[in-house]
Amino acid sequence: MTGSFHTSFFLIIFLLIPSLCYGDNEYLRNLDKALSMDFTSRKAVQLDSLKRTLAQNKDKWAGFHELAARYSNFNTDSALSYAIKARESATNRDQLRKSDIQIASLYNSSLMMYKEAFQIFKEIPLDSADISFKKDYYTLGVQLYRNLEQLAPYDSLRRYYANRKREFRDSVLKIMPNEKFIRANELLDGGDPQGAIDLFKDVANNPNIELYNGAPYHLLAKAYRRLGDKDREIEFLALAAKSDVENGVKEYLALPELALALYEEGDVARAYRYMKRSNDDAKSCNARVRIFDMTEAVSVISDAYAAHQKSWQTIMTWLLIAVCLLLAVTCISLIYARKHNRMLSDARSKLEESNRKLEAAGNVREKYVRRFMNLSREYIEYLNSYRASLFKTASKRNFDTLYDAIKSTRIIDQTTSTFYASFDKAFLELYPDFVNEFNSLLRHEERIELREENTLNTELRIFALMKLGIRESAEIAKFLNCSQSTVYNYRTRYRAKAIDKDDFVNNFFN
Repeated sequence: MTGSFHTSFFLIIFLLIPSLCYGDNEYLRNLDKALSMDFTSRKAVQLDSLKRTLAQNKDKWAGFHELAARYSNFNTDSALSYAIKARESATNRDQLRKSDIQIASLYNSSLMMYKEAFQIFKEIPLDSADISFKKDYYTLGVQLYRNLEQLAPYDSLRRYYANRKREFRDSVLKIMPNEKFIRANELLDGGDPQGAIDLFKDVANNPNIELYNGAPYHLLAKAYRRLGDKDREIEFLALAAKSDVENGVKEYLALPELALALYEEGDVARAYRYMKRSNDDAKSCNARVRIFDMTEAVSVISDAYAAHQKSWQTIMTWLLIAVCLLLAVTCISLIYARKHNRMLSDARSKLEESNRKLEAAGNVREKYVRRFMNLSREYIEYLNSYRASLFKTASKRNFDTLYDAIKSTRIIDQTTSTFYASFDKAFLELYPDFVNEFNSLLRHEERIELREENTLNTELRIFALMKLGIRESAEIAKFLNCSQSTVYNYRTRYRAKAIDKDDFVNNFFN
C-alpha cells in the first residue's frame, strides 16, 4: 500500500512539474483568456453585416469573392459556396482566373481535394496577368507542391515535388524580391532559421506588437523550433494562436502545434485542452486537412491525458484515504485526549479532595493537640488544687477529714466522667456519622438510641476504641475501667444483633 502510494505520488508530481513551469507563462494565460471568450459569435455577426452590405453591391463577383475570402478560415463549406458563386457571376477573364485560384486554394488547404486543386491550377492561364495575380498563382504552386511533397510515398518523388516547390518559390521572389514570408520559408528550408528570424526581428524583439494576423508569430515559432529554443517557440505559438482566436479563425495552424509542443514538455492537461479545441473547431468548419493532420496527435494526446487523469484519480484516491485515516487518527486522538483529560481532571479533583482532607486533618490534629494540652493542663491544675486542699487539711491535723477525703472515690468518678465526656466529644467530631453507621449494621429493633447528644454509652465507647485501632480486650477494659469479660460480652452481644453476623466485624471496620 505504501509503495503504491509513493509511486502514484511521485508520478503526479512528475506530471505537475511542467504545468507549474508553464502555468505562469503570460502568453499562455492570455491565450487561455482568449479561448474562454466568444469570438466566434462576434465573427458571425461581422460576416452577417458584410453579407448585407455586399448584397447592395452591384458587382456580384466582388461581393461573393470577398465573402469566400472571409469565410475561408471560418467555415470551409460556406467559403467554397461563395467562391463557386463568384466564378459563376464572373464577367471577365481576370475574375474567372481569380475565382479559380480561390477555389483551388480551398481544395488544397482545407478540403484535401489535391487532385481537383491541381487540375484547376494547371488550366489557369498566366498570359497578360498582373504581378499581384502571378504572386497568388506562384504561391498556390508552392502550397500545392509542399502538400504533395509531404504526402509523397517515396524519396525520389518527394525530391521532385520539393524541387517544383522551390521553382515556384523562386518565381515569387523573382517578381517580388521583398516578399518576407516566402524569403523566410526559403531560409528555413535552407537550414538558416536565424536568417528567417532576422527578417522579422521587429516582431521577434517586441512580441507584444499589435499585428493584423498571427502569421509572423507562427513563422517565428517554426524558426525557434529549428533552433531548439522551446520557450520562445511556445511563446510565439501562443501569440499566433491568440491572434487566430481573436480574429474568429477556426481552422487553426498554431494551436495544435502549441498543443504538441506542450505535450512534449509534459503539460498534458493544457495540451489536451488545446488539441480538443483545435479538433472541435476544425470539424465545425469542415477543415478536412486540419482534421487529417491532427488525427495522430489527437490520439496520442488523448491517451496521455487519459493516463494523466487516471494518475490524478489514483493520487486523489490515496489522498482521500490518507485524509480519512488522518481524520480517524485525529478522532481517536481526540477521544483519547478527552479521556486522558477526564482522568487528569478526576485525579486533580481527588488530589484537591485529598489536599482538603489533609488540610482538615491537619486542622483537626492541631485542634486535638490543643485539646490534649488543655486537658493535661486542667488535670495538673486540678491535681495541684487537690494536693493543696489535702495539705491544708493535713496542716490543721484534721486527720479524720483527710482520711475520709482519701478514702472517697468522688474525685475519681468526677474526673473519669469528665474524661469520658471529653473523649465522646472529640471522637464524634472525628467521626460524626459513627452512631448512624454502627446502627446501620444492626437489625432495626436492636439499634441504639442515645439519651444525650454527643455522648456515647459504654457499648459504643468499646467500638469507638476499636475504630481508633485499639483492638485488644485488655487494653479496652483498662481504658474503660471495666473487666475484659465485659468487653468480650458486649462485642459478642452486638455481633448477635447484627444484620450480617458473620461479616459484622469486617463491615464495621470498612
